[in-house]
Amino acid sequence: MSRRQRAERAAMGDPYKTELIKSMREFSHSHDPNTVFSDFIEMCALALSNRFDHPQFDAREKRYMDIVGKYKPEETQRFAAMFAALQMCYRTRVDTIGDPGCPGIPGDGLGDVLGEIFMALELGNDRAGQFFTPYSVSYLMAMMTVGDAASVREKGFVTLQEPACGSAGMVVATAQAMHQAGLNYPETLHATCVDIDQRCVHMAYVQLSLLGIPAIVVHGNALSLDVWGVWYTPAHVMLGWGRKLRRRREAEARSIVAGYAEQPGSTDEPGATGPDLQGQGLTVPELAPSGDGQHHAVEHEEGDVVDAVDADRTEMQFDAQTSIAALFEELTGQATAVKAENTIFDRIEQMSLF
Repeated sequence: MSRRQRAERAAMGDPYKTELIKSMREFSHSHDPNTVFSDFIEMCALALSNRFDHPQFDAREKRYMDIVGKYKPEETQRFAAMFAALQMCYRTRVDTIGDPGCPGIPGDGLGDVLGEIFMALELGNDRAGQFFTPYSVSYLMAMMTVGDAASVREKGFVTLQEPACGSAGMVVATAQAMHQAGLNYPETLHATCVDIDQRCVHMAYVQLSLLGIPAIVVHGNALSLDVWGVWYTPAHVMLGWGRKLRRRREAEARSIVAGYAEQPGSTDEPGATGPDLQGQGLTVPELAPSGDGQHHAVEHEEGDVVDAVDADRTEMQFDAQTSIAALFEELTGQATAVKAENTIFDRIEQMSLF
């Protein structure tokens, strides 16, 4: 049996996948299969994004109309039917796995639907080493990593970072493993996924969106740190993961600052900096008295305090007893403080949280 036959047989176990593959092939008489698949996935991603990510609506709506303009009316209707089939495919799978903690999950579970369709249509670039890990392998790895999820329960939630996510099959497998362990993954898992291939970005975004997985999907280069586009899944927006991640980041920063404050040579006097903090390039903002008797941070040209863009953020008040809080505020406002921005995830964290 050829590789194509094996991939196609794996993809044909689901009637919705079968329908999608058949519809894709109906385009082959007049369009390039690679282009059709890419356009379909991008249109799905744009349609989902424009329901929730309003700041990027205009540009993405224009892109959507540009793609639609390449096809005949009957072909755009076929795309709509394909999107409906894709949604039903995921809905059926989510319903099938049952409530968190169910002892057995039938079939392929959530599965890497788009990755399997991609491989069945032979759209991968072998010369570039592009292939999608079989979902059974991803799920085995996820089960070994998650285990009984005791550490997740202790922390409240975990974050997953994928520097070359592909179709996000590993993230989906992790969500299923957490579900199997009795956790509600929309509330306990957040993923940041990066890929240099725009088509993979769209595939990952569509899968994670339709499965209700909170995530930030980035079109970028994890090595050069270039970022060309950021996509927020509906679960990320609707479940308030921006606030949730920011609060953990603030708590971690407080812990770091408290650790420095306890070191010999540190002081709580306004404007003071211990030697180790200076080694990290940190400075404490000056505290100036105001008419209300409180002390407030004085901003400088370098290292200004960065305000959060989220409207629900509470502004921190400074007084003579809160120089540690002042240091924390500067710490969270500087991309190079304590930990240099040396990965693309550090950069996206700054973009998404602030």
